Amino acid sequence: MIDVLSRSLTGQSLTISNFPPRKEIRGLGLTDPHSIASRLAEKFDYQNTYFHQSPHLDIAAELDPARLNSYDFVISSEVFEHVVPPVSRAFANTFGLLKPGGLLVLTVPYGIQQSTIEHFPRLHDFTIEKTNNGFILKNRTQEGTTEIFEHLVFHSGPGTTLEMRVFSEDDLLRRLADAGFTGIEIHRPTQFRFGIWWPQAWSLPISARKPA
Repeated sequence: MIDVLSRSLTGQSLTISNFPPRKEIRGLGLTDPHSIASRLAEKFDYQNTYFHQSPHLDIAAELDPARLNSYDFVISSEVFEHVVPPVSRAFANTFGLLKPGGLLVLTVPYGIQQSTIEHFPRLHDFTIEKTNNGFILKNRTQEGTTEIFEHLVFHSGPGTTLEMRVFSEDDLLRRLADAGFTGIEIHRPTQFRFGIWWPQAWSLPISARKPA
């Protein structure tokens, strides 16, 4: 993820410590790890945000107008699989955050299956409840039907980590294009000197730009 950001901003692969300070570049993180966020804040006009704590940002909710068209880059790492449907709102909002020519660096679990797997396609009014056997999700659809889901999948980390979907690569790329992004690229090359090596052909970092 940082290698993609480095090559996109500087034209070369650099560690964060070797990034030239560029405080005129404004960046936004969506729950970036502290080890990355704290160092990016030293180099750029960068703020990390969270769904579950301050500074708060729900990428699927209506955005503060002051944030629109404000960022040179946005980093979203392992977030979009947790967004309440319809996930298209998250893609549209991320596009809206960026300045013209702005960069999105995205990582999200995806597969090479034919289509995205939505675990809760009719999610509307729901609660997650703990039981003796784990957790269940109770949902009341817009039509008033009650649904109960067991065998929920949670990812590690703080905040809301329920897996809502598993993207397919084709659908993920289509959603980025539908939101208006261009220059969409899956970053497959290895960078052995930085320990970057992909044993699989899926869930690779993606970059995309808002047209200038």
